[in-house]
Amino acid sequence: MVVKSTRTQRSGVMANYLVCICVVYLLLPAPAAHALSTDRDQPIHVEADWAEADDMRQTTVYKGAVVIVQGSLRINGDTVTLYYDENHKLIKAEIKGRPAQFRQRPDGQEKEQRAKANKMEYFADRDLIILLGNAHSWQGGQQVSADRIEFDTKNSRVKARSTSAGKPKSSKKSRVRIVLPPK
Repeated sequence: MVVKSTRTQRSGVMANYLVCICVVYLLLPAPAAHALSTDRDQPIHVEADWAEADDMRQTTVYKGAVVIVQGSLRINGDTVTLYYDENHKLIKAEIKGRPAQFRQRPDGQEKEQRAKANKMEYFADRDLIILLGNAHSWQGGQQVSADRIEFDTKNSRVKARSTSAGKPKSSKKSRVRIVLPPK
């Protein structure tokens, strides 16, 4: 007969609980994964106090109350930097703000997917959106807050983590927080 200590039982229960939470969160909708199908066909409107395009560096920088709108997609930030390849195809977009904000209405839903963070990065070739620093995303009653949230829109996957992940227990703890409303 094998007897486990109470501590081992508690850590096993906690591990199972964390796995369940992660699985449930992966079922939450990712922004842009289910965006209005007509959004990509809409023109992109950009407003800013200042803009600079640099063909040598293949960048465009917008500063000062930047607003980008394409269909139901709306991005707000203090600074938006777009990085292009030699064919002027978008590689990456960086949105910085206090906070940077994103919202978009998914197909077949009335509630917008919203997100905010100190910084957002979008990698066009990987369909990846990363929220960094005080990251928060919500749609209806579903919410997640973390130091870092990644939306893999191509594969409909979401990852959230805190800065204390993998650090010693003596480190200041920041936790992933998830709210799942009753159905």
